[in-house]
Amino acid sequence: MRTKDEAKEQLILDAALRLINRVGLAGLKMTDLAREATVATGTVYIYFTDKSALVDRLYAYLLRKSMGDLYAGIEEADPLRVKIRKMARNYLDENVAHPEYTVFFEQYFRSPYTNESAQRQQEEAGLMHPIYALVVQGQRETIIKEADPELLVTLVCGMLNELAKQLTYTGQLVSAEDWETTFSVIWDGIKR
Repeated sequence: MRTKDEAKEQLILDAALRLINRVGLAGLKMTDLAREATVATGTVYIYFTDKSALVDRLYAYLLRKSMGDLYAGIEEADPLRVKIRKMARNYLDENVAHPEYTVFFEQYFRSPYTNESAQRQQEEAGLMHPIYALVVQGQRETIIKEADPELLVTLVCGMLNELAKQLTYTGQLVSAEDWETTFSVIWDGIKR
């Protein structure tokens, strides 16, 4: 059995993302993916037993990638509101910089490929824990509304996702004034 090369796996995942953005998740074919990645079809199957395994791995890969820069510029000493503001801006910037991630995530969650395994839930929980912990901290300090942290994060992310789509489709940048308004609405929605 051949050993797997991490760089080649990433090459295949990046090619899958490009292809899914062009033809959709339903239109993804392993032979087309091999052509897009400039590898043999058999090579794709060395890394991924089938389309389901590929899509699951792509989801985990993009989730980790998209969460990577979320904490950039956040200092431990920052007040809670500043931490949330920076995190929200990082989230928006990441979505604007990589609209293909949003396209994939939207298709993934509406597809039969969604993986609800205990392992996947544990991985997602680990990645989301710092965000939820920040919300819970704010609730303990009576700064943030007493509501399910997951609900509050979902509402904030939903608003930022839609703004990112608008910015992407119009080719506009978010002005400082628009960002102030956006964060003000977000903050008003989650604060006590």
